[in-house]
Amino acid sequence: MPYSNVGYEIRSNRTLTDFGNTATIYKGYGGLNKVYFGNAFSIAKGLSFGFNASYLFGTIVKQEALTCPDSAYFFNTMNKSSVRLNKLVYDAGLIYHRNLKDGKFYQIGLTFSPKQKIDGLAETTVYTYLYNYSSELESPKDTLSHTIGNNGIVSLPTSVGAGFMFGSTNRWFAIADITYQKWSEFTYLGSNPGLRDSYKFSLGGQFRPSAVDIGKYFDRVNYRAGLRFEQGYLELQNTRINDLGVSFGVGLPMKKSKSTLNLAVELGTLGTTNNGLIKENYVRFTIGTSLQERWFLKRRFN
Repeated sequence: MPYSNVGYEIRSNRTLTDFGNTATIYKGYGGLNKVYFGNAFSIAKGLSFGFNASYLFGTIVKQEALTCPDSAYFFNTMNKSSVRLNKLVYDAGLIYHRNLKDGKFYQIGLTFSPKQKIDGLAETTVYTYLYNYSSELESPKDTLSHTIGNNGIVSLPTSVGAGFMFGSTNRWFAIADITYQKWSEFTYLGSNPGLRDSYKFSLGGQFRPSAVDIGKYFDRVNYRAGLRFEQGYLELQNTRINDLGVSFGVGLPMKKSKSTLNLAVELGTLGTTNNGLIKENYVRFTIGTSLQERWFLKRRFN
């Protein structure tokens, strides 16, 4: 599954005396993927311990190009750095479940991911080139420098989370979660980008009119709603970049099955217009399935 993604392109134009127009283009792409294995064990009555072992891998590329768009004779300069990362990382959690009277229950959960370093291979190349603006093709000329070494280290931040759930079996539940990530520990290739520690709060719930799997179809649908707020790790112009969203969804039972089709929509706002910053309003749709089937079972009676 995707773990992180890099994708941007920024252009800065300047006019230099006795030289003409120049453009500096910053571009980044790539990201990390994750393959993981998870398991859990009951260690006491109502108490379980679980862990994930995840293998992170991928390549991140960053480019800085100084170009001369008004001249076909000046060489452009490209500074291109790439890092191939891979590492096995871990996280763990505890959950306590307690049944109450009249089908009620509650759960308390804790999660923890320690600060971990991802090793990799870093490579940086600086070269000159000509650029054909009509065909959008580069013609490399000279390599000015090329360095390669095992200094591609990324430090992932410590993360701690806690959650509480209270509900009634097969009818309804309400949940509250909080997550803290110490992004001030984050470093990329030995440099600290100055990120801030982040917090995330979530509230949500689910309601199902019928407690049994018979009856009218819409009485067996799970109706969901949620609210979340995240104080992000970015601080620009002495202003924190926050994310606020509200979501609504349904879990639609499939015919002659315990599986469900899950649909949801989220309305959110990211950022602010204070201090000359940008605010983004967005709508996010998600679709998924929860499969609960008994496969490879040979029927004895039809």
